[in-house]
Formats: sequence, structure tokens, C-alpha cells
Amino acid sequence: MARQEFDIGKGIFWFFIRFGEKPGGALWLFAFQAICATALLALGVMMMGPAYMNLFELIDADAGGRLSDAEAMRLVFDILMPFLTYGFLIIPASILFAVMFQAAWLRFLTKGEVKPVVPIRLGGDEMRLIGVNLMYLVVAAVAYFGVATVIGFFGFGAMMIAHSGGDSAAVGFGGVLLAGLAILAVLVGLVVLGVRLASAPALTVLDGRLRFFESWDASKGVFWHMLVSYIVAYVIMMVIGGTIGFVVQLALFAAFFPAIIDLVELADQGSHVDPDAFLASLQASLSQPGTVIGLIVGFVLLYAIQVMLEAVWHSIGAYNAVRARSGGEGEQGDAPKLAADHPMGASPSEG
Repeated sequence: MARQEFDIGKGIFWFFIRFGEKPGGALWLFAFQAICATALLALGVMMMGPAYMNLFELIDADAGGRLSDAEAMRLVFDILMPFLTYGFLIIPASILFAVMFQAAWLRFLTKGEVKPVVPIRLGGDEMRLIGVNLMYLVVAAVAYFGVATVIGFFGFGAMMIAHSGGDSAAVGFGGVLLAGLAILAVLVGLVVLGVRLASAPALTVLDGRLRFFESWDASKGVFWHMLVSYIVAYVIMMVIGGTIGFVVQLALFAAFFPAIIDLVELADQGSHVDPDAFLASLQASLSQPGTVIGLIVGFVLLYAIQVMLEAVWHSIGAYNAVRARSGGEGEQGDAPKLAADHPMGASPSEG
């Protein structure tokens, strides 16, 4: 069975196509992600709150000259411990949750599947996605060192020519021009590599096996279709994100308008500003139902638009994976055949 043609419209709006097929599952997945993000944020605030309180105490005591060396060391230790705990607990937990939700959204985008009750899992898909993400980091590191090597090579060459007695101005211009062309070529190569490997996470979830360089074959012949889809999706993301962000800013401005007025009045007092008065005004604003509702609505809108835009962006690679597997490839085993133009070379033939 032949592969489907790449439909740019489907590629751009694949997330909304899947959403229309299973809106309840998508909304529950988003709600569960928002709940987990809020819980992690609250836990982070609870852990980091004492550190900032100790920091303010340290600054106040040091300004008043009431602090001995031993007390200063104790306060510094009290400040550093929450940061260390945060680093050892919250950051790994956030990375793990990110991979789990990445797998959940990819299952939705590739299979139209949302797990019941608790939509996230910690299983084979998630472990394989960790491997895929690590491969992306390796490719990014190699690309970074490649760009640095190119810049250093041309810079060193220009310097050697200049020291050999050539026209310094001409040598400098030529070196900059060559370095610029080399960097442009490297950037073009990175764009090609990024687009050709964009379907790796979706293929990994769709096939149930670790896929990375197989994305190169999956995107064969549709590079320009995918690139146009990404460009259009980026423009849409900027327009929608900017519009929603402006609306949220207006809502937050209206919610905090009384506190802003009080702040302006306090600022007019010059050096006689009473910090307690400002904090009391801010606390009064935060205790108003309108302010609380504005903050909640603003957070939900911003988080919803962030999730939606990220899903739109990643849905292009997911659509291409589904399209590439429409002919039945990758279903017979874990030994896909690589084409001759593959970065790792063609698969060996049998017989």
C-alpha cells in the first residue's frame, strides 16, 4: 500500500482534527496537565518560600550590623538548602512529568488515544521518549561544536593570512564573508536536519519501538511540505499567542488597577514611601474576588494557549508519522529498511 500524500492543511491543523474526533479526552488531558503543573508550582513555592524569607532576613540584619559571622553562615545555609532540595526533587519530577505528558499527547495525536482516568503513564513509551530526547541533545551538541569549529577554522585562517603579509582589510572582509557563508550553510543544514528528524518522537510512540533516524525516511520527499507547515504554524502561533496575551494583560491590569493607583500615590510621596502601606494595599487587592478570578482566568488562558500552541507545533511531525505509516511500514518488525540517502547509509540487502 502506498503512502498518503502530505496534505499541508492537515499537517497544520492535525491537532484540531484529532480534537474534533475526541474532544472530551483532549480536554481531560489538558485539565490533568494543568492540575499537575499547579501542584508542582505550589510545591515549588512551599519549598522556596523559606529561602526567600531567610534572604530578606539576612539583608535586613546585615544592613543593621546585627549579624555575627556564625549567624550569617547559618542564614546562608538555610537559604541554600531549599535550593538544593528544589534541584534534587522538583527539577527531576518536572522532567519526568514533561516526558509523561509528551507521551500522552503523542498517543492522542498519532492514535487518537487518551488513557482513562489518569491519562499519563510511566512505561515503555516514556522510557523510549527519554532516549529520543537524549538523541536530540546529542545532535544539538554535535551541531553546536560543528558551528564553533567552522567559526574557529575561518577565524584562524584569516588570522594566518593577515600575519603572512596580506592586505588586512581585504583579508578581514574575506574571512568574515566566508565565515558568514559557512554559518549560513550550517544553519540551513540544521533546519534540514531538524525537519527531517521531527517525526522521531511520534514514530516512537506509533511503532512502540525506539525510532530516531527512521524519521529521515519518513520525511523523504515531503521536506518542503513540512517546512511550509512549520512556517505557517509559527505565524499562527505568534498571532494567536499575541492576541490572547494582550487580552490576559488587559484583564490583569483591570484586576490590579486599585493597587496600581495606590502605588502611584505612594510614589508621589517621594522618600516618605511607607512599605507597609504598599504591602497592605497589595494584600487588599489580592483579597478581592475580582482579582482572584482575574488571576485564575489569566493563568488558565495562558496555560491553555501554551499547551495548544505546543500541540499544534508537534502535531506536524505526528501527522507525518501517521502519513508515513499509512502504507503499513514499520509494522512487520523492528528492522526498518533505510534508504540510500539516509545519514547512516542504506540497509544491507539480503541474498
